[in-house]
Amino acid sequence: MPIVTTIVGQGLAAHRAWASLRSSELFELYREKGPCGVPGADTAATETWRDLLATPEIDLLVLAVPPADRVALGQAARGAGKAVLLEEGLPLSAAEIDQLAEDDGEGAALVGMVLPLRGLLAVGRGILDREWTPATCGGLILSGSAPRAASAKWGPPDAAGPRADGGRLPEVLVRTISPYLDLACQLFGRPVSAHLGGAVTGSAAGSVEFESGARLSLAVTVRSGVEATSLTITDVDQSVTLRGRELRLEDADGLVSRGIPPLEDLRLSSYADMALVVGGARSTGRDSPESTRALADCLDLLRA
Repeated sequence: MPIVTTIVGQGLAAHRAWASLRSSELFELYREKGPCGVPGADTAATETWRDLLATPEIDLLVLAVPPADRVALGQAARGAGKAVLLEEGLPLSAAEIDQLAEDDGEGAALVGMVLPLRGLLAVGRGILDREWTPATCGGLILSGSAPRAASAKWGPPDAAGPRADGGRLPEVLVRTISPYLDLACQLFGRPVSAHLGGAVTGSAAGSVEFESGARLSLAVTVRSGVEATSLTITDVDQSVTLRGRELRLEDADGLVSRGIPPLEDLRLSSYADMALVVGGARSTGRDSPESTRALADCLDLLRA
C-alpha cells in the first residue's frame, strides 16, 4: 500500500518535495492542495499542523522547513507516531543529531533525510561495499557562482590565508561542499583533521584526513561563472571519478563508465529508501540522521 504522506514547509524545497512525491507510486499525498505552511508562521499553519499530528491516516511527514525548526518539529511529529523525512537543506549538526537520537528506541517513529548524491553509491560495481586502503587519496574541485546576496559579503581575494576567515564557514560554501564531503565520509568513515583556508573570500582550499588514513584535498570557489564538479578517489588498485555528468569506476575487472542519473531520480532514491523502511520491508534506513555524523564532525573541524 502507498505511504500516506504530506509536506510541511515553504519555498523551493517544499515544492520540489511535492513534485517528487506526486511522481512516485510509493506515496499517496494526504493533501492535494500543496504543501502545508510552517507551524508558527501564522495561526492557520499552526492549527493545520496540530490537525496533521492528530490524523491517524498519515504515515509520514516530510519537513521542508528552516533549519531552526526542523528538530523541534521532527520531535513533535515522532511523538505523535509519525515517521519524518527531512528535506534537503543545511547538514545537521552533531547537537541536532543527538537531539533526534533522544527519541530513538524500540517502536519509535522513524526519521530519515533526503540525500540525493548517496544514490551514486549504488552505481557501478558496489562502490560503498569496497575496501579502501590507508594509501587512498583524492581531490574535490567545485566551481560555481553564489547568489548575489551571498557574494556581496565576500572579503578580498588576498585574504585567503589559513585563518583569514576567523573560523567562519559561510553557509553557501557549506551547502556547496557538503553533499560531496558526505560521499567521502560514507566511504572512509570518521575524519580526524580538516582545514579550509580562505572561506571568507568565497574561494577556498584545504584537505581532510580520515581515521582510515585516506586523504582528500579540497578546492572550491563560488565566485566563478563556470560550473564544474570533479571528485576523484584513487587507491592502489582502484579509482572512482565523478566529473560533470559521468561516473567512472576502474579496478582489476576493467572500467565502468556510467552517466549520472538526473537529480530528480537521485532524490527519489532517498524517498524510496524511506518508503521501504516505513512500509516494513527494511528495518533501518540508509539515509538516517545518525549516518551523517561523520559529515557533521568534518564540518566542525573545518570551522575550527
